[in-house]
Amino acid sequence: MLLLARTEGIFTETAGGVTVAATKKLIETGVIPRGESVVICITGNGLKTPDALYDRLDAHVKIKPALSAFDRALADLKNQTQTK
Repeated sequence: MLLLARTEGIFTETAGGVTVAATKKLIETGVIPRGESVVICITGNGLKTPDALYDRLDAHVKIKPALSAFDRALADLKNQTQTK
């Protein structure tokens, strides 16, 4: 999940992480040749299983379901990051 998020900007659910890990293992063992173009399907959104990453995130923010609340929380996080 973290590899996809960091390298591709995709926030997948745990099943997507398993798909990437299995593909990586198949490449490492030679089942899928290195340098071969590969397409894997990642269909699940990470918002389905956010608890899988909860303890790995630096900030935990709960907001009301409103765009203005999101904007305030994002601004607060940016300010915290800049002052560290």
